[in-house]
Parts: sequence; C-alpha cells; structure tokens
Amino acid sequence: MRGKASTNRFYSILIYVFGFLLLWEWLKPLKVVTDTGNLSFFVIFMALSLAMSHFRVHMAVSGAVKVLFIAVSMHTLYFDGSLFDPSWLGLFLEDLWLNLGLTLGRDWSDLSFPYRSLLFFILLWLMTYLLYYWLSVRKAILLFYVMTVTYISVMDTFTAYEGDRAIIRVVVFGFLLMGLLTLERLIEGEKLLGTKMSRHRWIVPLTVLLGVSSIVAFAAPKADPIWPDPVPYLKSFSEGAGGLEGVSKLGYDSDDSKLGGPFIGDPTVVFTAEVTKEHYWRIETKDLYTGKGWEQSQEDESGISFLSGEELPYKLAPGDQDRKLETEKVTVEEGYTHVVYPYGIEKVAGNEKGSFELMPVNEKIRSLNEAGEPVKLEDYAVTYRTPSYSQKGMRAANTDQEAMQVPEFVERYTQLPASVPERVKELAVSITADKKDWYDKVRAIEGYFEKEAYVYDQFDVPIPEEGQDYVDQFLFESQRGYCDNFSTSMVVMVRSLGIPARWVKGYTEGDYKRQLDSVSKLYEVSNNNAHSWVEVFFPEVGWVPFEPTVGFNNNVAYEYDLDLEDSDKEEDQAPVPEKETPKKPLQPDSDEGSSGGGFSIKDLWEDFTSFLADNWGKLLIGFILLVFAAVMAYIFRRRWLPYFLIFYYRRKRSGDVYSEAYLSLVKQLGRYGLKMQDGQTLRGYSRYVDSFFGTYEMTSLTNRYERTLYGHKPDREDWVKMRELWENLIKRTTG
Repeated sequence: MRGKASTNRFYSILIYVFGFLLLWEWLKPLKVVTDTGNLSFFVIFMALSLAMSHFRVHMAVSGAVKVLFIAVSMHTLYFDGSLFDPSWLGLFLEDLWLNLGLTLGRDWSDLSFPYRSLLFFILLWLMTYLLYYWLSVRKAILLFYVMTVTYISVMDTFTAYEGDRAIIRVVVFGFLLMGLLTLERLIEGEKLLGTKMSRHRWIVPLTVLLGVSSIVAFAAPKADPIWPDPVPYLKSFSEGAGGLEGVSKLGYDSDDSKLGGPFIGDPTVVFTAEVTKEHYWRIETKDLYTGKGWEQSQEDESGISFLSGEELPYKLAPGDQDRKLETEKVTVEEGYTHVVYPYGIEKVAGNEKGSFELMPVNEKIRSLNEAGEPVKLEDYAVTYRTPSYSQKGMRAANTDQEAMQVPEFVERYTQLPASVPERVKELAVSITADKKDWYDKVRAIEGYFEKEAYVYDQFDVPIPEEGQDYVDQFLFESQRGYCDNFSTSMVVMVRSLGIPARWVKGYTEGDYKRQLDSVSKLYEVSNNNAHSWVEVFFPEVGWVPFEPTVGFNNNVAYEYDLDLEDSDKEEDQAPVPEKETPKKPLQPDSDEGSSGGGFSIKDLWEDFTSFLADNWGKLLIGFILLVFAAVMAYIFRRRWLPYFLIFYYRRKRSGDVYSEAYLSLVKQLGRYGLKMQDGQTLRGYSRYVDSFFGTYEMTSLTNRYERTLYGHKPDREDWVKMRELWENLIKRTTG
C-alpha cells in the first residue's frame, strides 16, 4: 500500500508541475513586451502558491505566507534599508493610497511601479487559485490550455515576442497534463482506486505517442500557408497601431517612386473579361529607374485621340497578320479612367459619346468624355491579334542596327543611376558570359531567378535603407520579394549590358470562373492580380515581353523561324550514308563501370546515393512512421496478439500443438495482468484465473495439459473441444 500511495503522490505532484509550467508561459513574454526587469519573484510566488495548494495547507497559514512573501518582494524591489524598519511600510501605504485614487480616476498612465507589481501579485494569487481548482476539483484543464495557446499566439503575432518554442512547450505540457487529468477522472469515476489499475499503462503510451508525433511533425515538410497573413491588413486599418510603415495594399497605383516593403492582399474585383485565351492585361510602361523605384523620364504631353472602333494611331505591339482578329469584352467593376488591353491591340470600342486617348510617353490609353476630360467606363471591347516574335530577328539584334543609332532612344532605355552598385553589373555579365546574342542573354537573366531559387513573397519583404539600391538589396541580401523586385532587377541587369529595356505594369489573366460558350471563358481580375513585368527592345522586332517573376508565365508566342532560308537546300540534298564502323567485341563490365548498358557497381552506387539525396526526407519520415508503428504494435500487443495466436494454432498440425497453445495462453494472461506467482501450482493458478473471469475454462484446460504432460495426447475431437475453450479464454484478454 505504501508503494501505491507513493506512486499516486508522484503523479499528483507531476500534475501540479505541468500546471506550473503552463502558467509560467504567461510570464515569459513580459520581458520582451514590457519593462519588467525581474520576474524571478513572481515565478517563485507562483511555485510557492501551487505547492501550498497541493499539500492542502490551511487557508490562514497559506494566506499569511503569501502576504509575507509579497511584502519581502516589494521591499527588495523598490525600497532601501532594513525589512524590519517600519518606515518603508509607511511609504508603501502612502503610495498605495495615492494609486487607489488614480485607479478610481482611471488615470492608468500615472500608476507607480510598486502599485503595478502589487496588482500583478494579486492577479497571480487569483490565477494560482483557479489553477488549483481546475487541477484538483474539476480535474479538467482544457479551458486554461486553450487560453494559454491563444495568449502565446497573440503575443507572437502582434508583439516582438518569438513564440515558436513556447508553443511547442505548451503543446507538450498541455497534452501530458490533460492526459493525466483524464486518467484521474477515470479512476475516480469508475471506482478504480482499490484495483490494480496502473497509471504507467496510461502515461507511457501517451508520452510515446506525443513524442513520436512531435518528431514526425518536425521532420515532415511544411506546406505554405493557404490564406494570407491577416495581421498586416488589420494593422493597416487600425489607428495608432504603432505606425505600420511600408505596408501597402495590392492593386494598381500610378506612383512607383518608392518600391519595397510588404503588401497585403486585396481581393476586390477590378474587372471581369470574356476572353478567348489567357493573356496579360497591359496598362503602362515606365523608363526612369531612380535606385528606389520608377518614374517617367519625360513629362506627359498631349495624347493622340481616336474614336471608339477606330484603329489605334500606332501599333503598341507587332500583331501577327496571319492570326485572326480576336474581340474580348471587359466589364469594369472598380471604376477607373484607363483601359486595360492585351498585346497586339488594334481597336477599342465602348465610349460612343466620347473618345480615347493614347499617351505616347507611357503608352497608357485613357477614356475621355465629350469635353475631353477623363471618364470612367462601365464596359468596353478590345480587338487584337496575338503577336508572334521572330526568334531569328531577336538573335540578329545588335548595336549596329538602324534603330540603335538614335542616341535619345538608347540613352532613355539603357539609363541607370550612378547609385547602382558595380556588383549588379558584374552579376549580369557573369550570368550571360557564355551567351553570344541579345536574345540568349535576356533569356539567361530571365531564368536566373528561378535557377538560383529566389523566393516569391509579399509579406516578408524589406524596404531599402537610406542610400541603399532597391535592386542591389534584392539580388544580394533578401533574395525574396514580389513582381516589382523581380521585374525591376531584370530591367536593370539587361540595361547594364547595353540592351534597351523598360518596366511594364498591368494585370495577370486573373481567376477562371466559368466557360461561357465553346469559345469564350469568363475571367475575374482583382487587385491581387496586379503585376509588373519586363519588355526588351529588339531592332526589327520591337518590344518583347519577358516574365522573370518566379511562379508566373506570360504566354508569349515565339516564331520559330531559325535557318528557314537553308531549309530548301537541305531538302534537295540527298542524305549521305554513314560509313559503317566495325563492331568491337563486348568487354566484360569492370568495377569502375562501363559506358555500355551492362551492370555497373559504380553506377548502381551513384544511383543509390542520388536516390538517398533526393528522398532523404521521405525516407526519414517513413522510417519514423515504421518505428512508431512497431512501438505501438508492441505496446498494444495484448489487443491483437490473441487473434494472431488463434489463426496460428488453428493451422498447426504437430503433435505438441496443445502444449504450445497452453503455454502461449499463460503468457497472454500474464500480459493481461494475471501473472503466475512464484511457487504457485498450475491448478492454483487455474482456479485464480477462473475466479477472475467467472468461468471454469482455465481449470479444464489445465487438467487436459497435465494429462498431456504424462503422455496422454488428445485425439482430434478432444483437441477441437479444448481449442474452443482455449480460444474463448484467450479472447477475454483483449478486453
């Protein structure tokens, strides 16, 4: 009985220890978010309060001890001199009276630190009492556990406190505590106090399960968050939130002078489009890079007007005349005065009472009313031919072509500020070192970001510091950002090679909604689809779009017209038969491997190591799961092993099958808790088992087993009867 009492006391103390650790987690963030200098007094006070609650110290005694501890702590923290000098107590009471008046007057900011500490001690006193009530009376801690998890999550989200480790500790301590309390409720509710109920059988599987699941959780790959972080959004709309500087809202904005910083999502629908194929929607271009963002190098001049349904004054992109005209309808949901249009646009229709205006500087199209003022349209239609860009023309581009002999044009679209560090230009040169023509160089820079595993991120994006270049910071420091980071960096690197390039803004194709008919599809474009990309100029071809942002694809059609002039000559030439080379005799494979298709130990080892390198995470998780399954199978073997033994002995035909089956039954009864004691006879043990289950099966099986020991082998019918008794009894051990 003394051993059982000590075991019960151990688990009771363990429950209070876990409760104390959970409560301690409430104090740890205070060092980060407040000016609290010393938490040790409060931690000791919590431990002292819970210890007196556990040992059922009389309320008067525990109250006196707590008051004395608070007094000693207040004197140590805020007063000088001896503890037994009553002068400090007078000062404390005077301060207390003054702060009570401030409290009633709701003048919270002027409360003194001694008064705040006293209130905190009182709060901890109440919390420890509540914790005692939940642990000892209710034996349920779920409410406090949920409150703790919520508290840690809020502190981690809205303050500088890092709660990664804290949330792990809370999960481990909380689940162990809830498991122990559930066991205590079970023992108390089912009146198991006087039985052989073992707490180890409960706590060991719980600990193993929690430990293995934690390891699997750490080793398993983590999926990206499905929903955007709502915190920046909430902070940006709250007044006095500490100045969330640099957080912007997704969507089109004409001001791009300062780029960088996090963005918050905005699902507001801007327009819907009935399209025949997916494509980007263009709005405007910008050409002057300042080191911090984009501006226009030229002042806006008067635009070129044209009427609804008329062809544009000049081509914005080279449409492929072999492709048919496509007409798509745009329905505006969020009013604006500019027109979004696809590449290859030829006409815009929908403003019958007014006109349209094409701005030559930034290639923006605006809608005007009869008075020539910008007006917002509800819907319009765009007619275009999908452009196709000649690869032959792009590869032939060079600085000697006629279009590159206009100094103003070259200077405008290869402009870079002096603030761009030299290492940005050196990076562009190193990326394109083995490329000979403009097209290959541009494609190499376009694919560089994905090759080097740059990260697309809208939230954890820094703002360049004073004097720091926007592109340099992205390329060499953060290496994470959104479309503005990727597109601006590509424009700067392309320009550093002397190739004209510019920055383009608009929207991606949007989100597919439904199929309208056999040709048209409905897409919904929101502020979340606002996007920027790159256009590079190739003489004789024009401005060609490129998409450097990781995860995006700008469905650009290329005309694969390389070496078309030589195709006819190649067709006329008869193929020249190759000389047949004499075959060499097959050589046996060596340990060093061979170039043939035979077996090679070296190739096998390389394949094996490559497989391990590519799949080590999956293999680790699989191994952990196998170990976990094996541990669980061993722990709960009493549940499933009887059915395996029944299956095994039904098919065994040897003469000593009954003896083996009987001994297996004795072992299984031992796992169940009915172990044979030292010096106990088989008949005494069989009577003990039958009295426990209320049957006569074990006695019959034991009598038959003793006869077997003396050479009386059971016949077929006798064995079938004994097997039924054996199966009935061994099944009872699974309960």
